[in-house]
Amino acid sequence: MQWATHPAFRTAAVLVSVAVAGTLLGMGWEEVRYGGTRTELERAEAAVDAVAEEARGLERTKHDEAVLARTLSYFPPYPNGGRPEALAADYLGPDTPIAVAWFATKDSSDQVLQHYRKFLLDQGLPVVGMRFNDNAGYVGYWVPKDDEVRLMSTLHQGGETMVFVSSARMARYLERAGRVPDGVPVPQGLKDAASLSLRMEGATNVTVTGRVPDTTLPDVEQGYREFLRTQGWNVSEGRPAGFQTTEITLTRTGLRGQATLRQPAAQRDVEFHLSLMRAQGAP
Repeated sequence: MQWATHPAFRTAAVLVSVAVAGTLLGMGWEEVRYGGTRTELERAEAAVDAVAEEARGLERTKHDEAVLARTLSYFPPYPNGGRPEALAADYLGPDTPIAVAWFATKDSSDQVLQHYRKFLLDQGLPVVGMRFNDNAGYVGYWVPKDDEVRLMSTLHQGGETMVFVSSARMARYLERAGRVPDGVPVPQGLKDAASLSLRMEGATNVTVTGRVPDTTLPDVEQGYREFLRTQGWNVSEGRPAGFQTTEITLTRTGLRGQATLRQPAAQRDVEFHLSLMRAQGAP
């Protein structure tokens, strides 16, 4: 599954973060303030546990049923999946309808993605997807008539996979998503940028995605690392996160981020994804 260049999918990686935004709302931000060592994936995994625990035993409301209808109606039930639950809806503003549901399965992230990829292909739909690593990815498609993006996003942790099902009409969002917020560091030459800021208790989460064209992963990593240091960031040694994928942790007082650089095989573009936590009152 490859990176898509159609404008409707410029925000696909951001939508994955949007889909799990509800998990982030329950997270503590002490490590943002004091420089904890857990990775972004580990923090998300802990938050997913909290969401799953909170949802157990709760009865569905009419609002929940409406969210489920807006998401699950586009995909068949997963054979080995648990009971679906509503997560959130319409939190990007009145001009960006979005709904997110989730369920859990003991199957791997790859099994879920391959199952729904096959379903979409059998339906003759243009499939777009990405694997961030062995534990996370997404697969989905775009409906031109409605300008709606429909995604299945996965996050495997603790022996099970959380599957986030989202549908969103992104046209208005795309119009305002291209500006990277001031003070958020991105590689030189970043194209097709898309950003999302989520205000939370005590912190703001900023997610930025894009691509650096006609280059190589080592060149982008070296240039980005040098740029971060000139801007006063503390930068970790890059660590492999899969084939042609590197993760970099960056910190400053009140700020903590994780950047992922990835270059798909036989492509000259390097994909960029940054999740940055800014503590309240941080410079």
